[in-house]
Amino acid sequence: MSEHPPDPPKNVLPELIIPGLALIFAIYYLTTITEVPWIAQASAVLVSGLLLLSIFAFAIRTAYRLNAGTELISWRGLIPDRILLLKRIVLLCLMIAYVWFLEDLGFTLSTFFFLVLAIMLLSSLANWKKAVGIALAASVIGYIVFIFVFETRFPKGPIERTIEELRDGN
Repeated sequence: MSEHPPDPPKNVLPELIIPGLALIFAIYYLTTITEVPWIAQASAVLVSGLLLLSIFAFAIRTAYRLNAGTELISWRGLIPDRILLLKRIVLLCLMIAYVWFLEDLGFTLSTFFFLVLAIMLLSSLANWKKAVGIALAASVIGYIVFIFVFETRFPKGPIERTIEELRDGN
């Protein structure tokens, strides 16, 4: 019988970012509710209390695992290789472009272009047919659910205006 070597400890530094920001948010939230009606204060205390309880539970679990040696906190390996870093930067630029062009292109067309480009960036250019299919399906479903059914007021572009004109019979 051979024994397997133990798994190396997992770096949990990236996982501490969200609880850290949540802690800052909870403190900010609790310190800015002094002048609002009591019902708003009560809900803020409840929401913040649940958030702080979750952060506390996460901290206890992390401390236990750090003590057991299954996790560690380290800066090493935190910055990805150049290709992954470049993909992340390009994806961030795509998200900024999505928001930038949302007003002109409208929800449906902006969503379609963003999804096609993001899927091809994260997979490969060879998957362009799948990217177009997924983006088309997601955009149509997004239009049906958010604009047609729930009548959400997303920016209207050429697609939304054309469908609206066809529906109105103009």
